[in-house]
Amino acid sequence: MATAVLKETWWRYRWWVAIVLTLCYSVQYLDRLAMGIVAAPMMQELGLTYADYGNGTFLMLVFYGPMQAVVGAWCDRFGAKRILLSSIVAWSILTWWMTHIQSINEWYLRQVLFGIVCATEWVPSARIAARWFPKRQRAQAQSVLSCAWILTPAWAPILVTALVTALGSWRPFFTIAALVGIVPLLCVLAWVYERPEQKKGLSAEEICESYEDEIASGMYTAEEVAKGAISSEKIATQRVSLLEIVKHPGFINLCIAFIMVQAVFWATVSWIPLYLKETFDFSLTAMGWWASAYFAGGVLGSFIGSRLSDRFFKGKRKPIAVFSLVGTVPFLLMFALLEKGVSPVTLLLTLTVCGFIANSGWGAWNSWPAEIFNAEVYPKALGFMTAVAYCFGAAGAPLVMSRLVVKTAAGTSYTYAWLFIAALAVIGAILIATAKEMKEMKMQSTTAN
Repeated sequence: MATAVLKETWWRYRWWVAIVLTLCYSVQYLDRLAMGIVAAPMMQELGLTYADYGNGTFLMLVFYGPMQAVVGAWCDRFGAKRILLSSIVAWSILTWWMTHIQSINEWYLRQVLFGIVCATEWVPSARIAARWFPKRQRAQAQSVLSCAWILTPAWAPILVTALVTALGSWRPFFTIAALVGIVPLLCVLAWVYERPEQKKGLSAEEICESYEDEIASGMYTAEEVAKGAISSEKIATQRVSLLEIVKHPGFINLCIAFIMVQAVFWATVSWIPLYLKETFDFSLTAMGWWASAYFAGGVLGSFIGSRLSDRFFKGKRKPIAVFSLVGTVPFLLMFALLEKGVSPVTLLLTLTVCGFIANSGWGAWNSWPAEIFNAEVYPKALGFMTAVAYCFGAAGAPLVMSRLVVKTAAGTSYTYAWLFIAALAVIGAILIATAKEMKEMKMQSTTAN
């Protein structure tokens, strides 16, 4: 059957779905950011050492990682929207618990549980977005979702430090954050649907746009898509096993390189606030403003990087992905060498430009698996890739970094910690530069010609 020519429009309901998913993920990301921002007073009150703080971060991330692979299967069985809603509820409960933490062991337990149950927000969000958006817009949609971990850190330090200062303690903030979780819960209930055909009142044209790749390839017909008559059997035929995904040429190389990307990102997210406070003796409020500079640069970097990857490099993802790592090395070395009394302009430029470069690669990274796998396979592939990266990169880097922070009579030195992260960035850039370009995984047509 011939495929109808689909009209381009500037706005579709799917963009509203992406915005709501981003809001949801942004709120859930607030807890992880706040932990680093209030680290200094929390460590003092609970009697934590740098190693203890690193252990807690490690425990959360090392349990968070493997769950990414599990959640993909849960979404297949229970539905992505149900998993997402349960994630929001669990997040609010565990965020509220932070208000009442009294000991290091209780905090460790909370971090483990947080890693397990709150790992369920990213994969269902990405799965829903992948189903709503055709391949030509899927990378842009994932780029919108990435604003949750790029844009949120730009304003969160200012908000968190202001509230903690006004409330006189770090504890009440987590109660407020837990209550804010009601907002994304209601938004998802009201406006998010797993598939476009489930949204009442949506035009047949818009529904077909979401499935345009499957219609063009003969997987589904425009009629069955528009009527919401795609059988579960047909959907099942578009899914493949995790083993087939892992065996896809080049996928393992991509996973290994992504380990370094997450290592660099989580090391900076976890330690920059504490680094700024202790190295430059900033107040909690001042530290919040300075920390936001890194992520403000990241917002601009992500936007420009994704546009360059799509347009200037014509869909080639390697150049921006490599630049996002190797370009950060000089600035990570500057973090290692800067001392109290440095020019504010120098510190501001170092933070902002480092944030710009380090976050410029998210569009490319989100595009890679989205262009290789279809909407039914992509979430499972993304879940596995993220699981590997979190287990070995996101969890490991902050833990090692905590052992490299040196406390002396003259102050706290982060020199060896930042040198370690710079080395990881170089390794990641080499892995990406030497990786082979992956080809799209072809699926078998299910419709008669």
